[in-house]
Amino acid sequence: DLKPESPGMNSMKHEGHAKCLKMIQAAMKDPDKEPQVRLIYETIGVYLGYALAQYSEHYKIDNALVLGRVSTGSGGQVMLDKAKEVLMTEFPHLAHMKFHQPDEHFKRVGQCIAAAALPEL
Repeated sequence: DLKPESPGMNSMKHEGHAKCLKMIQAAMKDPDKEPQVRLIYETIGVYLGYALAQYSEHYKIDNALVLGRVSTGSGGQVMLDKAKEVLMTEFPHLAHMKFHQPDEHFKRVGQCIAAAALPEL
């Protein structure tokens, strides 16, 4: 049920995604699995770095607040380190960008709080 091609993983229901992420985060704590699982977080970091560079074409970004359950634990730091590496290597004019993270509890619920605060369109 947790494979990408599973119908449950390609829907708006997030229970499967959350379960999968918990398994990945647990695997990061296993020394035998960590090198392979680290690649997932590095890949996310590359996407984050390029996304911030693209947004920077339209907005001046000096600070980025990183929220969400994926940013918790040691994998979150791997993700941010890789995003910073992308900015420094591919977009040196954006190397000044700083990442900020709230405490672990707020990271997990921060997206919900941010979404609830969005104005109506």
